[in-house]
Amino acid sequence: MRKAGLLDKKPLTATRTMLEMAQRDTGTKKRAWTCYSTYDYIEYETRFYFRAAVSAVGEILEVDLFTRKDLAAGKKEPRFRIFLDREREDFISWNMAEEKWSRAKIDMLPTSDDRYSYSYRGRNLATRETLKLVNRYLKTGRMQDVETAVIDFQARIRKDELTKKHRLITDVIDGYMDTVPDRLPADWMKFINDRAVEHCIFFEKEKKTGYCTHCRLEVPVLGQVTHNMPGKCRQCGASVTYKSWKKQKRVYSSTAVSILQRCTDGENCVYRQFRLDVTMERFAGYVPEIFTKELYRRIFVMTEEEQIIRQEGYVWGEFRNTGIERWCNEGSDIKRGWLNGSGGYGYARSVLYTGNISRLFRNTCLKYIPAAEIFKSMGKTKVNVMAVLGDMKMSFPYEAFWKMGLRQFVRERVKNDGTCGKTRLRYLGDHLKPWQYLEFTKEEMAQAVRLDATDQQMRIIQRASELCVRLTDEQVLWLDRYMGVTVLMDYMHMQTPHRIIRYLKKKIQVETTGSRENRPLHLWMDYLDMVRQLGWDLHDRSVFFPQDIQRAHDEAAVLFTAWKDQTEAEKLRASDAVMHRNAREIKRAFCYRDAAYMISVPGCYQDFKKEGNTQHNCVARYYDAAVKGSCIILFIRRRKAPQKPFCTVEIQNRDGKFAIIQNRAAYNKDAPEDVQEFMKKAVRQAQQIADRMAAEEAERIRMRTAG
Repeated sequence: MRKAGLLDKKPLTATRTMLEMAQRDTGTKKRAWTCYSTYDYIEYETRFYFRAAVSAVGEILEVDLFTRKDLAAGKKEPRFRIFLDREREDFISWNMAEEKWSRAKIDMLPTSDDRYSYSYRGRNLATRETLKLVNRYLKTGRMQDVETAVIDFQARIRKDELTKKHRLITDVIDGYMDTVPDRLPADWMKFINDRAVEHCIFFEKEKKTGYCTHCRLEVPVLGQVTHNMPGKCRQCGASVTYKSWKKQKRVYSSTAVSILQRCTDGENCVYRQFRLDVTMERFAGYVPEIFTKELYRRIFVMTEEEQIIRQEGYVWGEFRNTGIERWCNEGSDIKRGWLNGSGGYGYARSVLYTGNISRLFRNTCLKYIPAAEIFKSMGKTKVNVMAVLGDMKMSFPYEAFWKMGLRQFVRERVKNDGTCGKTRLRYLGDHLKPWQYLEFTKEEMAQAVRLDATDQQMRIIQRASELCVRLTDEQVLWLDRYMGVTVLMDYMHMQTPHRIIRYLKKKIQVETTGSRENRPLHLWMDYLDMVRQLGWDLHDRSVFFPQDIQRAHDEAAVLFTAWKDQTEAEKLRASDAVMHRNAREIKRAFCYRDAAYMISVPGCYQDFKKEGNTQHNCVARYYDAAVKGSCIILFIRRRKAPQKPFCTVEIQNRDGKFAIIQNRAAYNKDAPEDVQEFMKKAVRQAQQIADRMAAEEAERIRMRTAG
């Protein structure tokens, strides 16, 4: 819109009636309650006041917006002058307070007012003449509120502008979306009913019958059945939850289901994800009302040679700020806040339809992998479909493990989104034997297949194999049930598994007390760790299996503490020698002092520790870095009290230049300003000394070389 001439005519001013109404609107004190607090607020009657007239430029309508706050303060001028051009379909606003133009819609103008502090009964006020003029000019067809009429007009213009602006993006998206098949399989609803919906039997205890939401039949309910008890339908065999007819009026659930299909272009495939909402209500006889909405698509390519070589995601939502709901590029083109917000849906775990997978993968690199069987075996468990497809045939031998009988192990891999669980896999290239991925022998692989091992059982066998220990099937199952994969496995090669398990059963009593809160077990594990570091012979049964665990633990702890102190002291002696040499060099440069302050250079670990304890900081953590020369630590002292800690400074040498990194008083507070100035002077002097020393050293080297 051309701005020339729009401001030639003076703005409309507030009438006496408007001023009086705003001043009388002093508000009503109200109280609001939230989950966590109660607060008071003031609610006013009217937020905006409007006046309208034809602008100085013909065929343009001027709508002047006054705020209650301004009018109550006695201001007669409007806050905004809004100009509307019906013929050219354009609008612009003049901000009277800031004296600048704005292209924002009326609902986005900065009025510095909270709209929720106003009553819904009469939020805006305009005379009948103003209402008639605005509605006639904008051709609304009815007497709309001025704000509503203006925002509808502006939103329509903005929508058309953005549609034209973003056509290059939307045309590309529409081209892909047009290739997505229109139809879903004939047994789609059967798949949803069988594998996606959580079913119930609504029973009446007196009648001994109930309604099964899976088979939609009256079925007998026998035995002691209680509300929310899991069970199976005697008619169709479906897993159900029993719900009392008297206690449950309504059941609602929401989940995600998906399908893989070939696009109509014959090249791409599409992953389609739907939100599934299921409602069962008493007044409707508990018949499931199923509603699905497609909210996510991912286009990808899968060939016979390569897996997924390109993939692009699309989300159903509002396209940027156009107000149009359509398919958008995942992440960038969808309105901010839609994804990962309340009610927003992007890619998610889902229950996958498997009826067409074998046919879909027929001429791809997944043609030999029993993907349909694997996904179907997951039942109602939601999985990360695209991640698992990316993992198949790429690094994990799904086909071999599944056909060998390691079904549980494969299913747990799928649950982990195609990543490793506890079991470690070896990736050294293609053409490995199945047991080579696990670094098993053939006998250990046969044992895993015989047990249909889970991920944890596989790791137990694997850890025993690393230690060259052979476990029986019963021992694997016992460790899996009562112990899991713990550090105790590290000691399996020192004593026989039979003796260790017998000790755990009889002495530790793991079977009755469990392993998490078992105090004797924790004491024994601590004891084994200490005596191992002390170098005791753990092949000796009297050492490995103490009869009095508490006493053995306490005695080992005393010896271990003494040994640790001695070891640390020996390490510190070597480090302190280096630190002492560093301190001598540092003192040569950082020797500055004045009438108030001086610098002390720490020379050993105890200096760092004492400073940290007194100043309540973590300077001791910098000891290792100071020994290596990565930083310089200095202590600032008052001349009157040279032994008392005052400030701690960290200096770093950056390409030959000293830089102050930290200068802290006690409790990590900033050092006083005079101390900071003192330190800047000290660094300048130290830099000069260091540069002179470097030059002298270079000259000595030159003279030595010349001689």
